[in-house]
Amino acid sequence: MVEKMGNSLNGSGQDLHGNPKGRDRRNWAGISAALFYGSMSVASVFLNKAIFEVWRYRYPASLVAGQTVFTVLAIFTLSRFGVIKLGKFNMDHFKRVFTVSAVFQFKLVLDMSALVLVNIPMYGILKSSTTPFVMLLDYVLRNRVPAMRIQAAVWVTTVGGLVAGFGDLHFEPLGYVLALSSAACTACYVVLVGKLGDELQLDSFTLLLYNSLWSTPLSFGITILTGEVTGVMNYPHVTEAAFLAAFTMSCASAFVLNYATYLCTQLNDALTTSVVGRTKSVVQGVAGLFAFSVSWGVTNVCGLTLNSVGICWYAWERYAEKQRGTRLENVRRGIGALNENFLTRNESQLTLSPKKQMNGFGLHRHPTRASESGSSSMASMNGHGGGG
Repeated sequence: MVEKMGNSLNGSGQDLHGNPKGRDRRNWAGISAALFYGSMSVASVFLNKAIFEVWRYRYPASLVAGQTVFTVLAIFTLSRFGVIKLGKFNMDHFKRVFTVSAVFQFKLVLDMSALVLVNIPMYGILKSSTTPFVMLLDYVLRNRVPAMRIQAAVWVTTVGGLVAGFGDLHFEPLGYVLALSSAACTACYVVLVGKLGDELQLDSFTLLLYNSLWSTPLSFGITILTGEVTGVMNYPHVTEAAFLAAFTMSCASAFVLNYATYLCTQLNDALTTSVVGRTKSVVQGVAGLFAFSVSWGVTNVCGLTLNSVGICWYAWERYAEKQRGTRLENVRRGIGALNENFLTRNESQLTLSPKKQMNGFGLHRHPTRASESGSSSMASMNGHGGGG
């Protein structure tokens, strides 16, 4: 009898609990991908900060140039070995990405320059001001106002940032200006890419490739204009193996983080990636208090706590809003198979929406897995050169 029951279960494709076989394996894969994305998101910030703080490397534009070159080489290498499938190059799309790439490159340089001067907790807090900047642009350009609950969460985050800044024992005015300017550039980038993604239906890796191809000469141009070439040539540790290893790891982290974000959204969904991204900001801020000899006071910690509460509240409101929208959408059209993902706007982040792929490239995926994956987030494109 037991043997017959076992054979029956095996034949039906279910385990002893009545669940489809392979679900546990997919769940573990999704959890692993989320942890990988979260840990890489935090690690990239600490890697970059270590370059500036431990090695006293004060040439952020050259580090951005290295990250850009590594991304281009990684994409072509992975495509050569069949991990990434490249489609036909579209010159018209490539030309239209230039403005986005220029804003993105400027944002990355501001990111890195701010990280040189500002400690990690305050860096994360200042970068969280991207959301109110996006809200402002949406109001000015589209006359769009988010729900009051979302606004309240954003203002709690902002007030927390102000309190933390008031109690910052390492206050560096230039660093604050650079970080806030980076947040404003990030907001512009999000709006521009969201509009471009809707118009061109660019998938994530296509945009990353086009963006990096434009960013490579732009980054080298900025490095030359800022006079960093001479500084890099005269840097005392430029030939040391340990420094070169750290520099290479920092360059690799930008691409690996983009890949981790893509992997997380493919094995989970956009909501999971968004929540993990918000949660890592809290973890990053707390861990940053104990790294690189940061001095902090009660006011600073209270501000960081309030900022973290606002971040978690915002993540919850986005989760609740997404769940309501998903239920309405499922009622309207039913739950069907979803195709390849393309970049669109989703509040202050970039997301990948299910649309039919025309050209471009993406990861090879198992056909059954392709039908199970939902929309994904490309928040990593929001500025993980700096890790923010």
